[in-house]
Amino acid sequence: MDRREESLRKLGQRLSYLREKQNLTISELAARSGLDLDIIEKIEAGAFNPEISVIVALAGGLGVGVGELVDFL
Repeated sequence: MDRREESLRKLGQRLSYLREKQNLTISELAARSGLDLDIIEKIEAGAFNPEISVIVALAGGLGVGVGELVDFL
């Protein structure tokens, strides 16, 4: 696994952890962030490389700062 793939996998794990910590479903996070459910599922699976605007929207939907979402870097 290369560094890019590892980063995407870690982002997915971190997103899933923060979402589950707040007892949110993927659907609820999609509604709160204004993103498509499919995109969030792909990010959590480590199969999608999101643009910074998507990361900002996810952080906003979770009520955390971007730094907390990408704390694994």
